[in-house]
Amino acid sequence: MAAPTPPSLADELKSLRIERAPSRSLPSWAAPAIAVAVLAALVVLGWKVFGDRLFAPEVETTTVALVTPAQGAQLLVATGYVVPQRKANISPRIGGRIAKLFVEDGTVVKKGQLIAILEDADFRAQLLQAQADVRSAEARENRSEVAQQDAQRGFEREQIVQSKGVSTPAALDTATARLGTAKADLLASTAEVGAAKARVDVARANLDNCYVRAPFDGRITQKLTDVGEIVFGFTSAGAGNGGIASLADFSTLQVEADVSESQVSKLKMGTPAEIILDAFPDRRYRGRVAEVRPRVDRAKATVTVKVAFVDPMTDVLPDMGAKVTFLTRELDESAQKAAPTPAVQPDAVVDKGETKAVFTVQPDGSVRSVPVITGAPLGNLVSLRQGPPPGTRLVRAPPADLKDGMRIKEKQ
Repeated sequence: MAAPTPPSLADELKSLRIERAPSRSLPSWAAPAIAVAVLAALVVLGWKVFGDRLFAPEVETTTVALVTPAQGAQLLVATGYVVPQRKANISPRIGGRIAKLFVEDGTVVKKGQLIAILEDADFRAQLLQAQADVRSAEARENRSEVAQQDAQRGFEREQIVQSKGVSTPAALDTATARLGTAKADLLASTAEVGAAKARVDVARANLDNCYVRAPFDGRITQKLTDVGEIVFGFTSAGAGNGGIASLADFSTLQVEADVSESQVSKLKMGTPAEIILDAFPDRRYRGRVAEVRPRVDRAKATVTVKVAFVDPMTDVLPDMGAKVTFLTRELDESAQKAAPTPAVQPDAVVDKGETKAVFTVQPDGSVRSVPVITGAPLGNLVSLRQGPPPGTRLVRAPPADLKDGMRIKEKQ
């Protein structure tokens, strides 16, 4: 019996083929319908995402600010620096080497208090020599006085003898000349004593100039030298970088602020002000215009206005930066210490029947209506007794159709 024939490669491949059922084609209207549905879904989704942004109203925004009573009575604002009205660079009247120094930066001194001593050995020697010259001149004056008295007695005796006719005219002439010479010597000796005493005064003044004293009450703002250094007399202090120390009278501290020349007409002597120092932004000092300098800075078109402190100048130092708010009315101490009040622009508040509200700007750019209770006006603002916290962004002059949840676009 013959053996079976093995299958060929083509038969094996044919046996591995999967038989598929005949495919069914979609109706002709299905593809357009699906495309329309997808497009509609995209339009709806785009409207929800971008529609309110594309058609959002463009508005101005503001913030809820904290306003002090001074800001509510604000006239104008200027900046400046604290400047002592009485200050000096202390320097001796003569040059010399510093032997002793009694002050440091910040030392409080009284008028006439000793600040420094210069080496004074030379001036002490000059004083001793001048005093010795006075004693010598006084001794010569005494001798001349005795000689003049003797000549006077001789002249009187000669006159008596002459009256009795027992002397010659030549003897009287001699006595007269001797008396005149004695008087002249006495006058010269007296003048020499006066000159010697004047030299004593000069030497004593030079010695006293070695002792440098404070010209007025104040505080040392800067020590300019040290023991062992040489100072060159009062002429070095005029340059502003010489002398022994800088002294300032802190009781005369004032703020010198630059005010635009177009605004300075609003100010006059005594105009109230509030001073805030950069070093103490949480403190407020009452002030008053003390001087409007009669000179304009052409480069800056400003006028310097000096503002004196009304409140105690605790911790105030020269050259501190300051902001000055000039006021329309003077504030009492209680108003000066009053806490800042939240306030908004008046056009940010809208009437809703019996209530008032503002539109706050949310982080996502939408708005939300918040009811408020307004108070008294504060300058060009209106205070809030109840409402959103300070720093909240609000819509100014909101459109009549603005609703909760609507998105807005801020004007640039």
